[in-house]
Amino acid sequence: MALDIGGDAASPFSRAFDRRVYTAAAVLAGSFLVFVGFAMFIHWPSNREAGYMPQQPIDFSHEMHAGQLQVPCLYCHSNAEVGAAATVPSVSTCMNCHLEVQTKLPDGELKPGIKTLLAHWEDKEPIAWVKVHDLADFVYFDHSRHLASDVTCQDCHGPVEKMVHMKRIDGMKMGFCIECHKQPAMRTDRNGYDYASTTAPIHCSTCHR
Repeated sequence: MALDIGGDAASPFSRAFDRRVYTAAAVLAGSFLVFVGFAMFIHWPSNREAGYMPQQPIDFSHEMHAGQLQVPCLYCHSNAEVGAAATVPSVSTCMNCHLEVQTKLPDGELKPGIKTLLAHWEDKEPIAWVKVHDLADFVYFDHSRHLASDVTCQDCHGPVEKMVHMKRIDGMKMGFCIECHKQPAMRTDRNGYDYASTTAPIHCSTCHR
């Protein structure tokens, strides 16, 4: 007498086993699709490196300095108006204010960032800031040329004056630059800033020299 295990006549396995196999296959297929989709999102040129926010040697707040205190960007990044690189502020630039302004904690101790700044000042050592916006070596970008065209800091760096911790708002790949270069004379960017700009060249030698 043949033993009936509840499966199809053509299948040596039970229906319960078949269901488990189909469920496992569906889960694996779904997981694979999610993984592929996530990988494509991460590596898509406009998203790659967006949100990069490295830890800095001093917990510097742009929201406090550029936002609340309205310190102009060019006061700290003084080379942006005259050269290709914006440069980061020297310790002496920071100390122009912090020789007098030295904030303290409720217990009377200097804030850690102020302590670190004063230590660098006393030791005559530069602060090893970590670059947040670092283009590839084969890309040439001139800050002074863009500022002369009325491009604002926020157009590339986002609403810096609202950032407690500086981060990248975009991957800043080639498409990001070309999209801007193709824009008409007047436009409003995604952060709500209006600026004037002439249509810029998009041939290879503009950025790759």
